[in-house]
Amino acid sequence: MKNIILKVAAVFAALFIFALTSCSGIIGYSVVLWNIGDQKITDGTVVPVYLKSNISHVYVISAPDSEEKIEVPLWKLSEPKSKGKAKKLAKQYRDYENQYARCKLDGLPIRAEPNNVARQIYRLRKGEVIRALEKGEGSAPTNGVTKLEGDWLHVLTSNGVWGWCFSLNLELFAMKDDGSFNAGNEAAAVSKLDDLLSGVLEEKWYPEYYESMHKKGRVDLNYVKPSYGFEVNTENKSVRLDLPNTSVSYKYSDVKRAGNGIYDFKDTPIHISIKDANTINVRYSDDSGITKSQNMLSSQVIDPASLIAGEKSRRAGAYSSLRSSGPDYSSSNYGMIAFSADNRFTWSGYSILVPSVIPEDAGNSGSVSFPYFLPSNLKGEWSGVLTLTFAKGAEVNLLYKLDGTGLRLSPARVVTVENPSNGFKESSVSKSSGSLEMFFHK
Repeated sequence: MKNIILKVAAVFAALFIFALTSCSGIIGYSVVLWNIGDQKITDGTVVPVYLKSNISHVYVISAPDSEEKIEVPLWKLSEPKSKGKAKKLAKQYRDYENQYARCKLDGLPIRAEPNNVARQIYRLRKGEVIRALEKGEGSAPTNGVTKLEGDWLHVLTSNGVWGWCFSLNLELFAMKDDGSFNAGNEAAAVSKLDDLLSGVLEEKWYPEYYESMHKKGRVDLNYVKPSYGFEVNTENKSVRLDLPNTSVSYKYSDVKRAGNGIYDFKDTPIHISIKDANTINVRYSDDSGITKSQNMLSSQVIDPASLIAGEKSRRAGAYSSLRSSGPDYSSSNYGMIAFSADNRFTWSGYSILVPSVIPEDAGNSGSVSFPYFLPSNLKGEWSGVLTLTFAKGAEVNLLYKLDGTGLRLSPARVVTVENPSNGFKESSVSKSSGSLEMFFHK
């Protein structure tokens, strides 16, 4: 009997691993409710969900700015819904983004409703950390004479219990992207934040995704510019936020601490929360009026000019390799390709490739660029992705590989979709099995 149970368990495990590695269909979108520290995915992020396992008690999602599939405990995500409903839920929780709470006493109850006579569903331990999701409307408890100060908070515990807890005996704090946080009393934390504020106002801040692109070696020049970022001019009391989908500038009258590490720029819709000396979160309204937030890194951590220069150098190096190994390549079947010094090409005698690879009437010349990146599964076999833009506008994307005798090419499949977490258009490259491969001699 024991052997049968073990075999059944092995079958279920194998089926789950197969589903994890092969899942491609999205079953819905969820809101991250609790920071996924090892992936630095913050609460409030909307993520696509590919699989729900009630056996392993996990969802399979893809991390923002990544094709990697990861497992996340069920309790850390909202139930998968449509993208629109997930975004609506994220907006509902946005006022308490990155807000967690530490319990100050043993036995503090979590209740089913926001009132002091509602059913108790959980009791907190002293020091236990919970997630604060939103503020609710409810009757405040009393000390027998007067109402106690505080708010009813909709909360989530680290073992997946949902409910309502009165905030009087909770210490709110901001959790870092990696899931860590600092212990200590609130007054010391506030003092430290106020000390950091002057440095924040003097610093230039850049989007955190710059660092992510740099680490992955996938710097998209469409979304990296020195002008993008957040900065404050204390002399004329103005604040500017410039991002790919938003560009705003406001005059402010003062900067006031609103609590929980959040500072308001008075007379503007801009709010910031200070995570540490080199990391802040900026909350703002985009061009369509939707409230959003963006993590920012100081110029001490990231330099966009270096990122741009590095990516341009990568592209120039790729083209230089094509030129130095050729610059002319020929095939008895697929014609002759020549690369000139000004990132231009000519391609003649390719009629056999029309229209399967090259559109009809594309012409015989155009420009060369390298805007796309190889996925990890193709890096061993191919050098990169070559984009030929013909003079009449047709774009042909090809995987290429240089060796000692010539140039190998194969059609690349490029799919561009919108990332739901940031609105960016992101492209993925793949190669169809059995697709044509062409070899050109030097």
